[in-house]
Amino acid sequence: MTAPKRPAAYIRTAAGSDAGALTREHQAVTEAARQRGWPAPTVYADDGPDLADRYGKALDRLEAAIVAGRHDALLLAGPGVLRGGPMLLMRLLLRCTKNGVSVELRGLCA
Repeated sequence: MTAPKRPAAYIRTAAGSDAGALTREHQAVTEAARQRGWPAPTVYADDGPDLADRYGKALDRLEAAIVAGRHDALLLAGPGVLRGGPMLLMRLLLRCTKNGVSVELRGLCA
């Protein structure tokens, strides 16, 4: 795989996370992209206790951007970042597959 030119990352903090959790996740995916030789990703972030086990607006924006062809790679913090059941993860992966977007999980791929 050639290095992506327009990577994205999706992060989400858990309910009850401390105030710095989102910043740390943002730094972690940016560093993971750098280690892979990628440019800094566009980070889509959902935050807040109102999400519970649902997805947020950032995930909607990410999916729309993937379908529109604005990204060629996606970095996820891990499979658990998409709470709400496997259907959310499968839907996102299907959109990525149909649009030629490679997916990597931070911490699982070096």
